[in-house]
Amino acid sequence: MAIRTLILSGGGGRGAFHIGVLDYLSQADKPGVDAAHQGPWEPEIIVGTSIGAVNGAAIAQGMTSQELIARWRALEEAHVEGLPPLMGPLARWFSNRVYRRILDERLPTVPGDVATSMPPPDTWPLLPFLPAALSKRLFGRWANLLDTGPLRRTLAEDWGISQEKLAASDKTLLISATNVQTGELRVFANRPIISRKTGQARTDTEVGIDVDRILASCSIPLIYPWTRIGNDYFWDGAVVANTPLGPALDAAASQYDLEEPMEAVVVLMTPWWESGQIPPSRQALPRDFGQAITWTLDWALLASFRAHLQLLRSFNAQIALDEAAGVPRRYRRIDVIIAAPEEFLPVERIIDYDEDASSALIALGRAAAQAAFQKTFPA
Repeated sequence: MAIRTLILSGGGGRGAFHIGVLDYLSQADKPGVDAAHQGPWEPEIIVGTSIGAVNGAAIAQGMTSQELIARWRALEEAHVEGLPPLMGPLARWFSNRVYRRILDERLPTVPGDVATSMPPPDTWPLLPFLPAALSKRLFGRWANLLDTGPLRRTLAEDWGISQEKLAASDKTLLISATNVQTGELRVFANRPIISRKTGQARTDTEVGIDVDRILASCSIPLIYPWTRIGNDYFWDGAVVANTPLGPALDAAASQYDLEEPMEAVVVLMTPWWESGQIPPSRQALPRDFGQAITWTLDWALLASFRAHLQLLRSFNAQIALDEAAGVPRRYRRIDVIIAAPEEFLPVERIIDYDEDASSALIALGRAAAQAAFQKTFPA
């Protein structure tokens, strides 16, 4: 039996797509799929980045796909984000003019006792010709567009995410964040992870996952505030690696024999085509500035995954050569199943949370997972 690993990429409000994939994986009956992959496909290792860390923690704590569908359909912007408390009146007015066009609603200011934003030492001179005192009064002091205090409260109080429950889970959970000051990837795990290269504990990994560490993984630069953990400050893990596969391999090495292959379902929220295929996106160019931002962001997030996938496939090829030559196994075979949308998901969906949008994304995720399994494991 292969080691089943679920890798959930980042994407903010687009994370409802993950839940559609999970719902398909949880099905007992999968038409068009071989006998070995009938029945629920349940992960033993979960790797999550950004919103993938949120969904990954919920899955590791035992939430079913149906429970998560209900939670995502009930999720609204006010449960996730609001305006920073030190944003000035003119900045609040302008921000809500923009957000109402994107979200169809006005965002409240997050109370100071709930907010996660840390005020910067200086006021950002949006209008440099104004006196500093007037600029500060009108625009306030802020280094991020939105505050994640509501998300912190939602995860802790409504979703019941806790370090104790995650530590007791029978699933290995890994989430990632980026150190703001060094640019290095940090991995948080619910149990010790041993490096397959050194045989020692991974130097970039800390044991223990709580709400603050999940929030660190979700801290999209500029949009959300960085998150302080101990003496370090963190941004979203997707800044460095949106789908970190290395920690998953070390988690497998810590628990399973090298002879056991890994079956990794990678959930992307970016269109995916194999090299040589001609995707619809190559038949046109972005139609407007918003599409240009979407394409730029998505291709940047996909770059590290392409590199990792090429490396994994080269390892699999080396395994085949070693087996043919009778050489002892040095690597674990990894079969990657990619579930991804066929078209770009609008970039504004990253901060948009509402029932209709989430329901549509759940349906897209379910269809993408079904297509991936029928292609990879045909009956």
